[in-house]
Amino acid sequence: MNAPLTSRAAQTADDDECAVAVVGMAVRLPGCDSLERYWEILASGEDSVTRRERTAGLFVPAYGSIPGPAHFDPSRFGIAPSEALLLDPQHRLLLEAADEALNAANVDRDRTPGISIYAGVGHNDYERWVGTALAGRPGIDAQALEVTNRGDYAATRVAYRLGLHGAAVIVQSACSTALTAVHLAVQDLLSHGSDIAVAGVAAVRVPAPGGYEAPLGGIGSSDGVCRPFDRAAGGSVPGDGAGAVVLKRLADAVRDCDDIWAVIRGTAMNNDGSGKSGFAGVDPAAQVEVVRAALDVAGLEPGDIDYVEAHGSGTRIGDASEWTALSEVFGGVRHPVHVGAAKASLGHLREAAGLAGLVKAVLSLRHGRLVATPHFERLPADLARSAGPLVPLGEALDWPVVEGRPRRAGVSAFGLGGTNCHVILEEAPPCPADATTGASDAELVLLSSHHPDALAADLTAVRCHLDHHPARTADTGWTTQTSRHRHPHRAYAVVTADGGTEAAFSADRLRVQHGRAPAEPPEVVFVLPGIGSHYPGMGADLARTDPVFAEHLRAAVKVADELTDGAVGRSFDAPRARPTVDGSRVDLRALLRRDSAAPPPRRELRHVHLSLFCLEHAMARTLMDLGIRPAALLGHSLGEWVAAVLAGVIGLDDAMAAVARRADLVVTAGEGAMLGVLAPAADVEAYAGDGTWLAADNGPGHCVFSGRPAAVAALAGRLRGDGFTVLPVDTAHPFHTPQLADAADLLGEDLRDVRLSPASIPIASSVMGAWLEGETPQPSYWRDHMVSRVCFRTATQLVLARHRVLIEVGPGTARPWISQTDPDAVCVRTVRQSYENVADRQILLEALGELWTHGVEADWERLHPAPRRRTSLPPRNLVRRRYLPDSVPPADPWSLTTPAQAGAPHICADKGDAPQREPVPAARLAAPSTVSGFLANRFRVLLGLREVHPDDHFFHLGGDSLMGVHLISGLKELTGRSVPSSVVFASATLAGMTREVESWLATTDQQQPEPSENGSRRS
Repeated sequence: MNAPLTSRAAQTADDDECAVAVVGMAVRLPGCDSLERYWEILASGEDSVTRRERTAGLFVPAYGSIPGPAHFDPSRFGIAPSEALLLDPQHRLLLEAADEALNAANVDRDRTPGISIYAGVGHNDYERWVGTALAGRPGIDAQALEVTNRGDYAATRVAYRLGLHGAAVIVQSACSTALTAVHLAVQDLLSHGSDIAVAGVAAVRVPAPGGYEAPLGGIGSSDGVCRPFDRAAGGSVPGDGAGAVVLKRLADAVRDCDDIWAVIRGTAMNNDGSGKSGFAGVDPAAQVEVVRAALDVAGLEPGDIDYVEAHGSGTRIGDASEWTALSEVFGGVRHPVHVGAAKASLGHLREAAGLAGLVKAVLSLRHGRLVATPHFERLPADLARSAGPLVPLGEALDWPVVEGRPRRAGVSAFGLGGTNCHVILEEAPPCPADATTGASDAELVLLSSHHPDALAADLTAVRCHLDHHPARTADTGWTTQTSRHRHPHRAYAVVTADGGTEAAFSADRLRVQHGRAPAEPPEVVFVLPGIGSHYPGMGADLARTDPVFAEHLRAAVKVADELTDGAVGRSFDAPRARPTVDGSRVDLRALLRRDSAAPPPRRELRHVHLSLFCLEHAMARTLMDLGIRPAALLGHSLGEWVAAVLAGVIGLDDAMAAVARRADLVVTAGEGAMLGVLAPAADVEAYAGDGTWLAADNGPGHCVFSGRPAAVAALAGRLRGDGFTVLPVDTAHPFHTPQLADAADLLGEDLRDVRLSPASIPIASSVMGAWLEGETPQPSYWRDHMVSRVCFRTATQLVLARHRVLIEVGPGTARPWISQTDPDAVCVRTVRQSYENVADRQILLEALGELWTHGVEADWERLHPAPRRRTSLPPRNLVRRRYLPDSVPPADPWSLTTPAQAGAPHICADKGDAPQREPVPAARLAAPSTVSGFLANRFRVLLGLREVHPDDHFFHLGGDSLMGVHLISGLKELTGRSVPSSVVFASATLAGMTREVESWLATTDQQQPEPSENGSRRS
């Protein structure tokens, strides 16, 4: 923001309405590609300039080189490898830095539309190099080279590739470019032009020079060392740099519990104008004005500043001018004002210089430490005489705390040509007490990436992060759930107090805790189990830890208790059995007891049915409150009654009364038994008879018989004798048999007075083996439901024909049956089995995590009783490879050095990395004579593919309109006809495109009209 016409000195410094928070940063600087490494370099007091042995001449082999400047991961951004090779590495680095900074800021770009970007890039010779190397190849022309290399398109490319909908503006003011971008981004935020703003820059010379010319009288240091404000200062050392900062209005950042790195209290920008000796000169008066303007905007006085991160060029004239300006501004301050300069550590990074200084100041505030300026020994005599309170940082020291105010710093950047910028920084405010919460027994951490290898690296990084910062586990879970951009490759981990990261991130757990989300979120189906795997107290632990579930369970139990004299409520209060001492997830003794001949004491059937009903209804309502709403319902026996309530067929009170009545009627029908058989129903149905019936066809490998106890026992013997595996079902009643016919008639009569409505959610009926959609199941339906066979396998097939993600809402055994029907279907459980040593909440979190890996998002805020703090996480990993032409770069026509001196050493040093693209043989470039061959060839060449497949999609692989022009023009050269673009791209897959073009050619008898010389059409 520029200084206002009237003074704002009376404004209080804690006015958050006019302040901006730094909430995310990313850097690629000499010797470092992370904030952590940058701080290590700064704290060490050493520089990271790369130097080689010097030879004779004016060439100084010293340069601030960044790691892997030509490496890139195009798949991260949906860019084709061929386009990646064309792209100026500065554009690539800017894209990576903006993406990393937004991730560091925990910005979910899909849910934050108002994001702007202000960015600048430097000048290099890459366009000439890549244009020369690829000349004559399809898709390589002046327009393609311009769009992929000119600075005009750098900011808009970031906006396009990252989906940013705010302003996208390129900024260019030489060495003050980065701070100019910050200044404009701050103005944008405070004028509410956007909600989040990115300020980024990339200044990388390609081909890398590896050094510079240092003629006598020039600005280059003759010994390859930059010494800002030192008496031995002899010039600057060039270098490369890139990075980005993410900014947000401070009030918004505090409200959202963001991890705030620092606060920008004021910015200002001006220009020297003509008040200097020449265009490349400097004007101390303008520098004084810009610093004072920034202070005025911040509502501060010079005495409120502790530290200045200076422009610090390391030249005698530049240093003297800046020192003079700082002395005039801070001369009356009564405490030391420390002065440092990042150029001593990194070199002069041109457009990125101000970013390096800004990030250094932010890190210093974050760590409460003022780092030493490398190579500084003593001020020159003339600067020492005017130093006053200014103190160069010859050695590191802890940043003193001043009573009554936060630490503050100023950051300067002055561009050749006279554009000056100054930023006032302040340390971050303390986190509000109500924004932090203690960790619960289990925390769900969600991670996603564009590539499985990158995801694996991310998992390792986050595990190490939590090992070092276990207190951040709760905040890490909250951050990954609510504030991170989603990618298709996904994994989750549930970190518990007992198991920690070792159990959560173990290889066997992660092997089943990952998936790939589809482009569109899938619809889900609730599967509601019947009696079979129920147990006393199921869900009780979850009710004690999850308020949403507890509320729904309480409402259902209240109805059930009126029907059972409180027995259902008491069952949920039953204490949970102590886990086994070995800490395993499964209690083997409890598992074996399930199949023993001595079952636990039986409860009344009414109590059992209503307890299971309450649990399933409460769990289903909890999932729906969490934003997971079913597109269809699939119930097994009793579960279909719960489905009917969820679909609005019958009210909760009426349904539970009917279920209670149903249970009582089943008891009146006499004793019975049931037998599970691991075989297809068709293979064993003939064994039924003499008091036994096939009661349930559950899946391709499971069915159930029911009937009189003695008859079922005899049936079990016959089946075992014929080699079938059988298992008694824990029940004493003949469910789903004609034995219940009289009871079912009575239930049907009872329901005649109950209001029944059409199903508002489709129900896959296991009675009819058909869909209930908008229909009202009449009392006769529920009569048949009680006595007829459960056609669960048929109902499952109906569901799987429409949907691929199912959720088992209860302690059931439906998942294996569904997997038997379709091994590729996803069925997620939400309730633990009785024999598991796992907390109920852990099972629910695992369910939400598994659903998320398949693209189902929950309303994560509803999962927590209160907001937590967003925390910084390790940067997401990339799968980067080298993208440079394989040819030697052309000589620099302005350089006094040869290509071997300037560019070749750097390029050769990278030769250990396999080039991303192999040279395309001339034979492969020749256009084939058939449409299919031509299109396959163009797909390979334009998109940079080694192999092509008929299903390859032109645009999904990174194709764009410019590449499409080359494709269409090539078709005209091949066929002599102007194939319309609507035909070419009617299907963008290779096979579809071939089919459409060949069809159009076959039905077109004459060539399309061509433009005449005067522009009109002629036939």
